[in-house]
Amino acid sequence: MTQTIERQGWELVTDDPKSERDKHKVLRARQRALGRELRRMYDDVAKEPVPEEFIELLRRIDRRGGSGGQHDS
Repeated sequence: MTQTIERQGWELVTDDPKSERDKHKVLRARQRALGRELRRMYDDVAKEPVPEEFIELLRRIDRRGGSGGQHDS
């Protein structure tokens, strides 16, 4: 039986049911690896303190009642 595999983005398309299981294993492994790398890259950023300017901006929005799109004068 000849099997054709086409690559379409993140998916591998096949007609073989056994290959479907293999495809899902590969996709899960890629997702886990991507998640690990994203956590590694952004872990330090998430631990940084929020800048005071941003906190003050949020306070001003709260005092206005959260009405978006209006300028603070």
